[in-house]
Amino acid sequence: STTTLYCRGVMDTLRISERSNKVTENIDTASPEDMLDMLKRSDDQMFEGWEDYPCVLSDCCVKTLARVADSAADMLQDNIKNGSKNAFIFSGCGTSGRIAWLCTRTFNQWLTNRGIPPCFYYLIAGGDTTLIRSEEMPEDNPVQGVKDLQEINRDNKYVMYFGITCGLSAPYVAGQVDYAMKQEMITPVVIGFNPVSLARNVPIETCEGKTCREIFLCLEDEVKNNRGFIINPIVGPESITGSTRMKGGSMTKILLETIFLTALNQLITRIPSISACPVGDRSTDGEIENEKKRLKTLPNSVVTNGGPGVVQEATTCQGAVRNEATVRDLLDFYHRATEAAYCSDSRSLASVMRKAGESLCKPDSHLYYIGQDSFGLIGLIDGSEMLSTFGASLEDIRGFVEGGWSTCNNRSGDISQRGHVFRISTEHFEIDILPNLTSSDLVIFLGPEINSTHILERLAFSFYHVPVDHTDCCVLSLVKSSVQLARIAFAEPHSKPPPLSKISRWRYCAECVLKPTRWMSEDHFTMTHEAEPLAVELGTKVAINAVSTGANVMIGRVYGNAMINVTVANNKLFYRSINIVAQLSKRPVDVCHAALLSSIYSMDTAVDGIEERPVSEHILTALKVKMVQWSTPHFYLDLFISTSC
Repeated sequence: STTTLYCRGVMDTLRISERSNKVTENIDTASPEDMLDMLKRSDDQMFEGWEDYPCVLSDCCVKTLARVADSAADMLQDNIKNGSKNAFIFSGCGTSGRIAWLCTRTFNQWLTNRGIPPCFYYLIAGGDTTLIRSEEMPEDNPVQGVKDLQEINRDNKYVMYFGITCGLSAPYVAGQVDYAMKQEMITPVVIGFNPVSLARNVPIETCEGKTCREIFLCLEDEVKNNRGFIINPIVGPESITGSTRMKGGSMTKILLETIFLTALNQLITRIPSISACPVGDRSTDGEIENEKKRLKTLPNSVVTNGGPGVVQEATTCQGAVRNEATVRDLLDFYHRATEAAYCSDSRSLASVMRKAGESLCKPDSHLYYIGQDSFGLIGLIDGSEMLSTFGASLEDIRGFVEGGWSTCNNRSGDISQRGHVFRISTEHFEIDILPNLTSSDLVIFLGPEINSTHILERLAFSFYHVPVDHTDCCVLSLVKSSVQLARIAFAEPHSKPPPLSKISRWRYCAECVLKPTRWMSEDHFTMTHEAEPLAVELGTKVAINAVSTGANVMIGRVYGNAMINVTVANNKLFYRSINIVAQLSKRPVDVCHAALLSSIYSMDTAVDGIEERPVSEHILTALKVKMVQWSTPHFYLDLFISTSC
């Protein structure tokens, strides 16, 4: 197995996404200010590289992104010119699936605003409930993955399928890739952050014994024949070992948006009438029809022939080369957006992190995000990741968005009736949360437009209040409680957001400033209006990822930089748990494997044959074990390592 370990740590064959990052190995003893510095240096590896592996700015990655964008532009043009039903499907598990959903929503809005039928779809293992509540078991089901892909792909002509698996380790995605390679009308594109040679090599129980590595190596052969793509820049180990919600999630967003910003930019150069126009101010129906007639006079070579699975040499040599400069400019812009999240107002951001940690360490305390549009959705995503990453309660960190499910544009529509954690609108916040807020809770408002929304006014007037100034955080003293309020937003430099309505002495806890200037030459890029909000979204994601990570570190859910409250909820997490114990105990993998099974089955000595049972059986047993609740986790972890290994 590629998870082979030895007593000094991890062998080079361990997947990079599962290794410990030296930059953050002491994050559990760091101050909030130092934690932010560590997280920034870890995120810098996304763009500056890690060891000798190719990063996202390497020539090979840039060329691949440009070629994918060129093929995507051909498919979109075919839709407009010929009324074809070409489609793009993004699929992933956990954070990868949530980013797929977020990008699908954004890209369909771009098309709708231009009078073009939407053609982007997403799949997430476990369905729409996993957008809010993390479920790990569906990730291990490649059979369901194929069924989901077949279901969503019934009526499409050509499909570009994006399988997103940060560690190249998800059976749900691997099964879909295996299926897609056998279909002439589907071009498989895999996004991940390990070399293919280090893809997961554990047999998939319901996939004829194949491994993820075998499947992705097959795709690598297809790529050589121009029948697919692999996009796998190395971003370095995660800041919290294995927590791909951070760098993996950010880079997934960057890659998808870079591809389709570039593709749409290229499409606009071919069809000027679909240039950026807001809804209600787009080209008239007559103008669009005239443009379609003009397109029909163009040579067919402009549009991909023979399906997207075959990359046309002519378009690759022309469009893709032109796209490379655009790709590099976009990646540079996203790099600066990431830096802005950490550097624009690091002192205030550290203050919010400290307040979040202080809140969560108290019994029955919570952190809530409230935002509009995509900023609210980013808050939802961050909250959904706490259970799988830190073993947190679903109530610890939650997000709410104005408009609720109607804002989400998700496949299942309104699912608020499935349980209280799915009540995600600001109206639900007012009904379910607001009456019970206490001085231990922290409410963080997200996005550039949160100034005088009705939810804030209601928060201010729900009780008689007396504002009180604090040096590091805005605290609104209420008769019934003292609710802590914070704000994370981006605004133009040297400008002050308007004062919050009815609250005369409000002070922001954090305000990260990103300069939204004309950052690319309009000679070759016309999508600045679309690109700038996406960079702000990324900066917001980076900032709140830092806050929630720091808060969980502060309350003892991380040891070194390892997640120690992880639940053995699927195959990946089973082996990750062995890895964590091996790294911390410095003991051989077989000893740590036995220790994990002893914990799962509550036994002191091994039972004959138990190690030969399917991993899925161990997982089902582990899910029934109640998590140990401890007040001093570091002490008990030290005790566990010294005695059980």
